[in-house]
Amino acid sequence: MNKLIGIGFLGALGVFLLRMVRAQNVSDNSTFKLANPRIHDVNLGGISIRTEIAVNNPTKDSLNMTKPVVSLWSNGKVLTQSVAENKTIQIMPLSVSSIDTIELVLPWTALSKVVGSIITQIPALISAFKTKKLSTVLASLNLPLEMSFSTYVNGIFHQSPPEKFQG
Repeated sequence: MNKLIGIGFLGALGVFLLRMVRAQNVSDNSTFKLANPRIHDVNLGGISIRTEIAVNNPTKDSLNMTKPVVSLWSNGKVLTQSVAENKTIQIMPLSVSSIDTIELVLPWTALSKVVGSIITQIPALISAFKTKKLSTVLASLNLPLEMSFSTYVNGIFHQSPPEKFQG
């Protein structure tokens, strides 16, 4: 009886290890990147930024990933993050998929922590508003902004390196 339990345990352990190796292989071979980060809106509350995440799955196995949390950084400090959702997304094999649009709201108070004196930047902000081109608003602030995201892929945590935000 003990041999039968030992064989069953070893078999279950072998299946578990095989699944973990396959999950790690899919996670290692798949690529994730921010797609189309952009300024969506500028209002009195702050700056609304939207982005998608493109997932390239070149393997023959599907991916299960949680909806990513996107973070906006400046000088190594997190300024804002998207809302975390416990939503699982399945990425089909041999495909490139785009994850739902993720929105971040960057309040002006968070910017004031980074910009020593945002008051001196008001003329540049006003002229950026007048052009009606939202990408010029962040450019007028001259902030070193970066975006990154974190998610779980097949149960394995994945965090992207920060990418420079162009707006």
